[in-house]
Amino acid sequence: MALSPERMLRECVVEPPIEPDGDPETLADETLDLRPDNFQFKESSIATYAKSIPEKRAFPLPFATSYTAGKVAQALLDAIWMAGHFRLGDLTLKAEWKWTCKQLGDAAAFYHSVESTCNYLDALGVKIDKYSLCSGQPSVNFKAFTVAEEDAPEEEEVTLLRELPFRTANPRISRRRKASATFLPEKSDWLLFIPFDPCDFRLGGSALTQAVGVQAGTAPDISDADYFIDCYEVVRELVEDGVVKAGATVGDGGLMTCLRKLSAGGTGADVSIRNVCKAYGEDSQVRVLFSEVPGVVLQIADIDYDYVDAELILQDVVYFPLGHPVPGRSSVRLTEAVEIPQILESLLNTLEGED
Repeated sequence: MALSPERMLRECVVEPPIEPDGDPETLADETLDLRPDNFQFKESSIATYAKSIPEKRAFPLPFATSYTAGKVAQALLDAIWMAGHFRLGDLTLKAEWKWTCKQLGDAAAFYHSVESTCNYLDALGVKIDKYSLCSGQPSVNFKAFTVAEEDAPEEEEVTLLRELPFRTANPRISRRRKASATFLPEKSDWLLFIPFDPCDFRLGGSALTQAVGVQAGTAPDISDADYFIDCYEVVRELVEDGVVKAGATVGDGGLMTCLRKLSAGGTGADVSIRNVCKAYGEDSQVRVLFSEVPGVVLQIADIDYDYVDAELILQDVVYFPLGHPVPGRSSVRLTEAVEIPQILESLLNTLEGED
């Protein structure tokens, strides 16, 4: 490979560490092919699958690229719910790898993990503050922080992501959440699902495949940084303005795990993903519910629906109404359909030529 992991990381950190003396050790390794697998997921088993998702999971070595990009996105999204005043360009990440290179494929997976981190962060315009590597079972962890505004560069050219409005003059972040981590008991509120990447829903490398012992498959291609930036900007403003009453990150375990966590406070939800399946041409609810495409689930007041709809459309951000909270029942129930909000219904039913 042209660059070592250390060289790639040096290009992504805010202040590169002192370059070590001597040449790095050379490792010979290769990416292992997956064995064929014809396992068929059943929609009748969705409830069973949801309960089988582990809280902690192993690093899926054959899917290092997709999994790592998803973990980067998840760390940035976990920060979106916090109080304070910041935008995506104000954040830096702390990256921690634990790894071992005892078996064939381990070193290749580590290389692809670092490469995925650097490529995705470079496209997002986000830097790493610190990174570390220690011995242990393969894992990667990211945590987001804010940084003070950097000094303006001496050269006349200023990259787009260094300019406002992508960054703020005095960013600040609190570890106190601005939006609730669980659903609030208001049955008229709306639950919205916003995927932060337009890639297809795929189960390769997911927590569900690990839970049922399936290794083969295709992973989500998490790579559209421009769309992630657009989504982050509008959702962060909605959170900061107090429009989002509750919300959570879609990450490990996918959409279903996110909904179950939001229901842990005693208020459940009736949701439908039929519109999501239709929009993506997806015939499997299992893939939509358990694929780990980064995104968010929001709870907003019914009175704010038109405003949120307008803000998302203005930014060309796709969202899906899922349904409503259900007070007094701490579970998620899938329904066949969700009612169309009045504003969308009026647009759909307007005759050609009418305002």
